[in-house]
Amino acid sequence: MPSRMNPQERERFLRGRHVAVLITTDAEGRSVPTPIWYMYRDGLLYFRTDEDSAKVANVRRDPRVSVCVQEERPPYKAVIVHGSADVQDDPDWLADATPRHYLGFIGAIGYKQAAQSAIEVGPAVAIVVTPERYATWDYTEETPWFGRLWLLAKRLLPPWL
Repeated sequence: MPSRMNPQERERFLRGRHVAVLITTDAEGRSVPTPIWYMYRDGLLYFRTDEDSAKVANVRRDPRVSVCVQEERPPYKAVIVHGSADVQDDPDWLADATPRHYLGFIGAIGYKQAAQSAIEVGPAVAIVVTPERYATWDYTEETPWFGRLWLLAKRLLPPWL
C-alpha cells in the first residue's frame, strides 16, 4: 500500500516539474480534463491560459475543480487537489516563470521567440486554484531497492532495453 505524503513532501512535490491535469465541469455536467503547465506558489496553483478557452468558461460557470499532479515514471507519486478556482488577470511573473520552470532558461527564450505566438493565441488570464483538500500517495517505500536501482538504470539505458 502506498504511503501518504506529509505536508512538506506534498509542497516539495507540487513545486516540482510535472504536467498537471486540470479538471473542470462543462455546461452539461461532464468532467473536462486538460493537461496543462502550472506554477505552485504560496499554496496556490496558477495556470496561464487563453481567456477564450473552454476551461476558463467552465471555471466561470462552476469554480469547483480538481487537479491531478503525478510523477510519470515509477516509483509513482501523485497529489490530487480539490478546490475552487478563480479567473484573474495574468500576473506579471507567470508568463516568464512558467516556461522557465518547464524548459529551463535557454528553452524559455526559444519558447518565447518561436512557440509562444503559435500556442498562445488570445489574451491570457490566470486560473488560480485554492486547494480545499488533498489526496496523496507515494510508492517509493513500496519499491524494493533492486527495483529502484533498475528504474535508475532505465533512465540511462537506451529505451529498447
